[in-house]
Amino acid sequence: MSKFDLIGGVGLMGYLSPMDTRDTYAVSDPIYGIDGLRNVATIAELNQISFERRRAGMIVGVGGGEVYYKLKNISNWEFDLTDWDELTLKQNFSNKETPNGTVDDNNNIFFLNNTPIEGTEHVYLNGLLMDDEDDYFMEENKIIFNYPPPIGSKLKCTYQF
Repeated sequence: MSKFDLIGGVGLMGYLSPMDTRDTYAVSDPIYGIDGLRNVATIAELNQISFERRRAGMIVGVGGGEVYYKLKNISNWEFDLTDWDELTLKQNFSNKETPNGTVDDNNNIFFLNNTPIEGTEHVYLNGLLMDDEDDYFMEENKIIFNYPPPIGSKLKCTYQF
């Protein structure tokens, strides 16, 4: 048994940070009140966070965490909603969806059930992953192939929406 144990101490290893729950600003900040994610009640309060309290990348919940925003890394903040990116915390996923359209050696336009989040789609033609610049392009929920798929081809698409 160590002397430390005899005085009733608890051995800890790691960094401890102070927590100040009196801080009413929304911050996760190395200078002002480190205690994790903060929430504000309204968009107006979000935009009123002072320059000194802002850190690019900080995340703030609005309305009790109904919506979350991430502060953009830009040189001049406008102190309005354009300073922030809304975060999508829940994303839906479609796996191996068969796009709607006729595979007849003439048709090059096919439709998905949902509009993919940009850049998340993976389009497969006969099991081969297509290149989104050389083989097709997207317009909302529409896949437009540069060349119509041959008769009998199998199309699949996996994406987030």
